[in-house]
Amino acid sequence: MRRGMLVCALAASVGARAAAQTLTEAPARPTPTDAEQERFLLQAKIVRTKGAPGGATLSTRATLRLDGFEHDAHIQTIDEAKPVVNLRSGLEVDFRDSYKGNVAAYRLDRLVGLGMVPVTVVRDHDRKEAAYTWWVDDVVMTEGERRAKRAKSPDTDDWNRQIYIVRLFDQLIYNFDRNLGNILIDSGWRIWMIDHTRAFKVLEKINKPGDLGTRCERNLFAALKRLDRPTLRATMNGVMTPGQIDGLLTRRDLIVKHYEETLAQLGEAQVLYDHPSRLTEVVAPR
Repeated sequence: MRRGMLVCALAASVGARAAAQTLTEAPARPTPTDAEQERFLLQAKIVRTKGAPGGATLSTRATLRLDGFEHDAHIQTIDEAKPVVNLRSGLEVDFRDSYKGNVAAYRLDRLVGLGMVPVTVVRDHDRKEAAYTWWVDDVVMTEGERRAKRAKSPDTDDWNRQIYIVRLFDQLIYNFDRNLGNILIDSGWRIWMIDHTRAFKVLEKINKPGDLGTRCERNLFAALKRLDRPTLRATMNGVMTPGQIDGLLTRRDLIVKHYEETLAQLGEAQVLYDHPSRLTEVVAPR
Protein backbone atom coordinates (compact mmCIF):
# COMPACT_ATOMS: atom_id res chain seq x y z
CA MET A 1 0.00 0.00 0.00
CA ARG A 2 2.69 2.41 1.07
CA ARG A 3 4.89 1.28 -1.82
CA GLY A 4 2.06 1.91 -4.27
CA MET A 5 1.39 5.35 -2.83
CA LEU A 6 5.10 6.17 -2.98
CA VAL A 7 5.34 5.12 -6.62
CA CYS A 8 2.28 7.24 -7.47
CA ALA A 9 3.73 10.22 -5.62
CA LEU A 10 7.09 9.87 -7.40
CA ALA A 11 5.34 9.56 -10.75
CA ALA A 12 3.29 12.68 -10.05
CA SER A 13 6.39 14.58 -8.98
CA VAL A 14 8.32 13.55 -12.10
CA GLY A 15 5.34 14.45 -14.26
CA ALA A 16 5.05 17.88 -12.65
CA ARG A 17 8.76 18.54 -13.14
CA ALA A 18 8.55 17.44 -16.76
CA ALA A 19 5.59 19.73 -17.37
CA ALA A 20 7.35 22.63 -15.69
CA GLN A 21 10.49 21.94 -17.72
CA THR A 22 8.44 21.85 -20.91
CA LEU A 23 6.87 25.21 -20.07
CA THR A 24 10.24 26.70 -19.16
CA GLU A 25 11.94 25.46 -22.30
CA ALA A 26 9.11 26.40 -24.64
CA PRO A 27 10.54 28.74 -27.26
CA ALA A 28 9.72 32.38 -26.68
CA ARG A 29 7.71 34.18 -29.34
CA PRO A 30 10.21 35.48 -31.90
CA THR A 31 10.57 39.22 -32.19
CA PRO A 32 8.45 40.42 -35.13
CA THR A 33 10.37 41.81 -38.08
CA ASP A 34 10.15 45.48 -39.03
CA ALA A 35 7.62 44.63 -41.73
CA GLU A 36 5.51 42.63 -39.26
CA GLN A 37 5.62 45.41 -36.70
CA GLU A 38 4.62 47.96 -39.33
CA ARG A 39 1.68 45.84 -40.44
CA PHE A 40 0.56 45.41 -36.83
CA LEU A 41 0.77 49.13 -36.07
CA LEU A 42 -1.12 49.99 -39.24
CA GLN A 43 -3.90 47.40 -38.95
CA ALA A 44 -4.35 46.43 -35.30
CA LYS A 45 -7.41 47.55 -33.40
CA ILE A 46 -6.99 49.75 -30.35
CA VAL A 47 -8.48 47.93 -27.36
CA ARG A 48 -7.52 50.32 -24.54
CA THR A 49 -5.54 53.51 -23.96
CA LYS A 50 -3.94 55.52 -21.19
CA GLY A 51 -1.66 58.52 -20.91
CA ALA A 52 1.96 57.80 -21.74
CA PRO A 53 4.45 58.57 -18.95
CA GLY A 54 7.06 61.31 -19.34
CA GLY A 55 7.52 63.82 -22.13
CA ALA A 56 6.49 67.45 -22.48
CA THR A 57 3.73 66.82 -25.02
CA LEU A 58 0.49 64.95 -24.56
CA SER A 59 0.72 61.43 -25.95
CA THR A 60 -1.03 58.11 -25.56
CA ARG A 61 -0.01 54.58 -24.71
CA ALA A 62 -2.38 52.21 -26.47
CA THR A 63 -2.79 48.45 -26.43
CA LEU A 64 -3.47 47.11 -29.93
CA ARG A 65 -4.75 43.70 -30.99
CA LEU A 66 -4.49 41.88 -34.31
CA ASP A 67 -5.11 38.18 -34.99
CA GLY A 68 -5.14 37.42 -31.27
CA PHE A 69 -1.80 39.15 -30.64
CA GLU A 70 -1.59 42.21 -28.38
CA HIS A 71 1.15 44.79 -28.07
CA ASP A 72 1.42 48.40 -26.96
CA ALA A 73 2.16 51.44 -29.09
CA HIS A 74 3.07 55.03 -28.32
CA ILE A 75 0.80 57.44 -30.20
CA GLN A 76 1.67 61.10 -30.80
CA THR A 77 -0.42 63.59 -32.77
CA ILE A 78 1.36 66.86 -32.02
CA ASP A 79 2.28 68.85 -35.14
CA GLU A 80 3.55 72.39 -34.57
CA ALA A 81 6.07 74.59 -36.37
CA LYS A 82 7.13 78.17 -35.62
CA PRO A 83 9.88 80.36 -37.12
CA VAL A 84 11.10 81.21 -33.62
CA VAL A 85 10.00 80.37 -30.08
CA ASN A 86 11.23 81.39 -26.67
CA LEU A 87 12.17 78.30 -24.67
CA ARG A 88 13.79 78.00 -21.25
CA SER A 89 17.10 77.52 -23.05
CA GLY A 90 16.54 80.75 -25.02
CA LEU A 91 15.27 81.66 -28.46
CA GLU A 92 14.95 78.63 -30.72
CA VAL A 93 14.94 79.18 -34.49
CA ASP A 94 12.93 76.89 -36.78
CA PHE A 95 11.10 75.29 -33.88
CA ARG A 96 9.30 72.07 -34.73
CA ASP A 97 7.37 69.69 -32.52
CA SER A 98 5.81 67.10 -34.78
CA TYR A 99 4.92 63.43 -34.81
CA LYS A 100 6.55 63.38 -38.25
CA GLY A 101 9.97 63.55 -36.58
CA ASN A 102 9.43 60.15 -35.00
CA VAL A 103 8.57 58.62 -38.36
CA ALA A 104 11.52 60.30 -40.09
CA ALA A 105 13.92 59.17 -37.36
CA TYR A 106 12.81 55.55 -37.76
CA ARG A 107 13.16 55.61 -41.53
CA LEU A 108 16.55 57.31 -41.42
CA ASP A 109 17.78 54.90 -38.76
CA ARG A 110 17.03 52.00 -41.08
CA LEU A 111 18.55 53.75 -44.10
CA VAL A 112 21.89 53.89 -42.30
CA GLY A 113 21.51 50.41 -40.79
CA LEU A 114 21.32 51.11 -37.05
CA GLY A 115 18.19 49.47 -35.66
CA MET A 116 18.21 51.77 -32.62
CA VAL A 117 14.92 53.64 -33.22
CA PRO A 118 11.65 51.70 -32.71
CA VAL A 119 9.42 50.97 -35.68
CA THR A 120 7.09 53.90 -36.34
CA VAL A 121 4.30 54.39 -38.88
CA VAL A 122 1.81 57.10 -39.82
CA ARG A 123 -1.82 56.33 -38.97
CA ASP A 124 -4.89 58.32 -37.96
CA HIS A 125 -5.86 58.70 -34.31
CA ASP A 126 -8.97 60.61 -33.25
CA ARG A 127 -9.29 62.00 -36.78
CA LYS A 128 -5.71 63.30 -36.81
CA GLU A 129 -2.58 61.95 -38.42
CA ALA A 130 -0.30 60.46 -35.80
CA ALA A 131 2.89 58.52 -35.27
CA TYR A 132 2.35 55.00 -33.93
CA THR A 133 5.58 53.72 -32.38
CA TRP A 134 6.18 50.13 -31.31
CA TRP A 135 6.44 50.08 -27.52
CA VAL A 136 9.95 48.80 -26.76
CA ASP A 137 9.91 45.50 -24.90
CA ASP A 138 12.19 44.54 -22.06
CA VAL A 139 13.21 48.08 -21.08
CA VAL A 140 14.80 48.06 -17.64
CA MET A 141 15.69 51.74 -17.26
CA THR A 142 16.27 55.08 -18.91
CA GLU A 143 19.68 56.70 -19.12
CA GLY A 144 18.61 59.02 -16.31
CA GLU A 145 17.75 56.07 -14.10
CA ARG A 146 21.03 54.36 -14.98
CA ARG A 147 23.00 57.37 -13.87
CA ALA A 148 20.98 57.70 -10.67
CA LYS A 149 21.72 54.05 -9.87
CA ARG A 150 25.32 54.38 -11.06
CA ALA A 151 24.76 51.19 -13.02
CA LYS A 152 27.39 50.16 -15.55
CA SER A 153 27.18 47.97 -18.62
CA PRO A 154 29.09 44.68 -18.32
CA ASP A 155 30.71 45.58 -21.65
CA THR A 156 32.06 49.12 -21.41
CA ASP A 157 33.42 49.14 -24.97
CA ASP A 158 30.08 48.11 -26.44
CA TRP A 159 28.29 50.75 -24.38
CA ASN A 160 30.67 53.49 -25.51
CA ARG A 161 30.28 52.45 -29.13
CA GLN A 162 26.52 52.80 -28.86
CA ILE A 163 26.85 56.22 -27.22
CA TYR A 164 29.10 57.41 -30.07
CA ILE A 165 26.33 56.42 -32.50
CA VAL A 166 23.64 58.23 -30.50
CA ARG A 167 25.69 61.43 -30.47
CA LEU A 168 26.38 61.28 -34.20
CA PHE A 169 22.73 60.52 -35.03
CA ASP A 170 21.56 63.49 -32.96
CA GLN A 171 23.89 65.84 -34.82
CA LEU A 172 22.77 64.42 -38.15
CA ILE A 173 19.09 65.11 -37.40
CA TYR A 174 19.75 68.27 -35.37
CA ASN A 175 18.11 66.84 -32.29
CA PHE A 176 18.58 69.56 -29.69
CA ASP A 177 16.01 67.94 -27.40
CA ARG A 178 17.81 64.72 -26.46
CA ASN A 179 17.51 64.09 -22.72
CA LEU A 180 18.19 61.29 -20.25
CA GLY A 181 14.57 60.16 -20.36
CA ASN A 182 14.42 59.39 -24.07
CA ILE A 183 17.36 57.03 -24.12
CA LEU A 184 16.03 53.59 -23.17
CA ILE A 185 18.13 50.61 -22.07
CA ASP A 186 16.89 47.05 -22.36
CA SER A 187 18.00 43.97 -20.43
CA GLY A 188 20.74 43.28 -22.96
CA TRP A 189 22.18 46.78 -22.46
CA ARG A 190 21.05 47.83 -25.91
CA ILE A 191 20.19 51.49 -26.37
CA TRP A 192 16.92 52.61 -27.95
CA MET A 193 16.43 56.23 -29.06
CA ILE A 194 12.90 57.61 -28.79
CA ASP A 195 11.02 60.93 -29.05
CA HIS A 196 12.36 62.87 -32.04
CA THR A 197 9.45 65.28 -32.46
CA ARG A 198 11.70 68.35 -32.19
CA ALA A 199 14.43 67.17 -34.53
CA PHE A 200 15.04 67.64 -38.27
CA LYS A 201 15.53 71.39 -38.45
CA VAL A 202 16.29 73.12 -41.74
CA LEU A 203 19.47 74.60 -40.24
CA GLU A 204 22.55 73.76 -42.30
CA LYS A 205 25.01 73.43 -39.44
CA ILE A 206 26.04 71.04 -36.69
CA ASN A 207 24.41 71.87 -33.37
CA LYS A 208 27.19 70.50 -31.14
CA PRO A 209 30.33 69.73 -33.19
CA GLY A 210 32.14 68.53 -30.07
CA ASP A 211 29.71 65.63 -29.72
CA LEU A 212 31.05 64.07 -32.90
CA GLY A 213 34.34 63.22 -31.23
CA THR A 214 36.97 61.16 -33.01
CA ARG A 215 35.27 57.73 -33.25
CA CYS A 216 32.78 56.57 -35.88
CA GLU A 217 31.26 53.16 -36.60
CA ARG A 218 32.63 51.89 -39.90
CA ASN A 219 29.37 50.77 -41.53
CA LEU A 220 27.59 53.92 -40.40
CA PHE A 221 30.32 56.09 -41.94
CA ALA A 222 29.91 54.26 -45.26
CA ALA A 223 26.12 54.53 -45.09
CA LEU A 224 26.30 58.28 -44.47
CA LYS A 225 28.40 58.73 -47.59
CA ARG A 226 25.85 56.75 -49.61
CA LEU A 227 22.86 58.88 -48.58
CA ASP A 228 21.49 60.82 -51.53
CA ARG A 229 18.65 63.22 -52.23
CA PRO A 230 16.51 60.88 -54.42
CA THR A 231 16.52 58.18 -51.74
CA LEU A 232 15.63 60.65 -49.01
CA ARG A 233 12.86 62.23 -51.07
CA ALA A 234 11.28 58.83 -51.69
CA THR A 235 11.73 57.50 -48.16
CA MET A 236 10.72 60.69 -46.35
CA ASN A 237 7.75 61.57 -48.53
CA GLY A 238 5.13 63.21 -46.33
CA VAL A 239 7.26 63.43 -43.19
CA MET A 240 10.11 65.76 -44.23
CA THR A 241 10.04 68.98 -46.24
CA PRO A 242 12.55 69.73 -49.03
CA GLY A 243 14.18 72.25 -46.66
CA GLN A 244 14.59 69.62 -43.97
CA ILE A 245 16.19 67.25 -46.46
CA ASP A 246 18.57 70.02 -47.57
CA GLY A 247 19.53 70.64 -43.95
CA LEU A 248 20.07 66.94 -43.31
CA LEU A 249 22.30 66.49 -46.36
CA THR A 250 24.37 69.56 -45.49
CA ARG A 251 24.89 68.26 -41.97
CA ARG A 252 25.79 64.88 -43.43
CA ASP A 253 28.45 66.53 -45.57
CA LEU A 254 29.88 68.34 -42.54
CA ILE A 255 29.93 65.11 -40.50
CA VAL A 256 31.66 63.16 -43.27
CA LYS A 257 34.21 65.97 -43.68
CA HIS A 258 34.87 65.95 -39.93
CA TYR A 259 35.67 62.23 -39.87
CA GLU A 260 37.67 62.34 -43.09
CA GLU A 261 39.87 65.03 -41.57
CA THR A 262 40.13 63.04 -38.34
CA LEU A 263 41.10 59.93 -40.32
CA ALA A 264 43.86 61.89 -42.04
CA GLN A 265 45.21 63.02 -38.67
CA LEU A 266 44.82 59.88 -36.54
CA GLY A 267 44.58 56.99 -38.95
CA GLU A 268 41.82 54.45 -39.50
CA ALA A 269 42.60 52.29 -36.45
CA GLN A 270 42.03 55.24 -34.10
CA VAL A 271 38.82 56.45 -35.75
CA LEU A 272 36.74 53.68 -37.30
CA TYR A 273 35.39 50.76 -35.29
CA ASP A 274 33.03 47.87 -35.95
CA HIS A 275 29.71 47.51 -34.16
CA PRO A 276 27.43 44.91 -35.75
CA SER A 277 24.22 46.58 -36.87
CA ARG A 278 21.03 45.08 -35.52
CA LEU A 279 19.32 45.75 -38.83
CA THR A 280 20.56 46.53 -42.31
CA GLU A 281 17.33 46.68 -44.30
CA VAL A 282 16.13 49.85 -45.97
CA VAL A 283 12.55 50.66 -45.01
CA ALA A 284 10.26 51.69 -47.84
CA PRO A 285 8.05 54.72 -47.15
CA ARG A 286 4.55 53.99 -45.81
